[in-house]
Amino acid sequence: MEMECGETSRSEAYLAGPEARELVAELCRHFYAPGWLTGTGGSITVKVHDPDVPLADRLIVMSPSGVQKERMAAEDMYVFSADGEVLSAPAAKPWPNKPPKCTDCAPLFMKVCDALRSSFC
Repeated sequence: MEMECGETSRSEAYLAGPEARELVAELCRHFYAPGWLTGTGGSITVKVHDPDVPLADRLIVMSPSGVQKERMAAEDMYVFSADGEVLSAPAAKPWPNKPPKCTDCAPLFMKVCDALRSSFC
């Protein structure tokens, strides 16, 4: 599985609606509060649940690297296809913010989802 965290965007990314992106942002904020995620460290990845889409084809929403977890917003998320293609990447924010960066753990998260493709991930 070849995966790039570039700024590719396709119209299918709307399938990972604001609910899934907001859920990941909310989880980041909640996990930051007790110290389970720190500052810009750590990442959260979820597979979008849609009963009308086969399990192996469901989209994956992943939090970025380098964004303060307590400030995470839905528009900061990456959306991937089940095979690791970036469908949507966050837009760059004005200075002093750094450009968006996909987490270094993305290949690991995608391997886990691929290994569990036939079950729950």
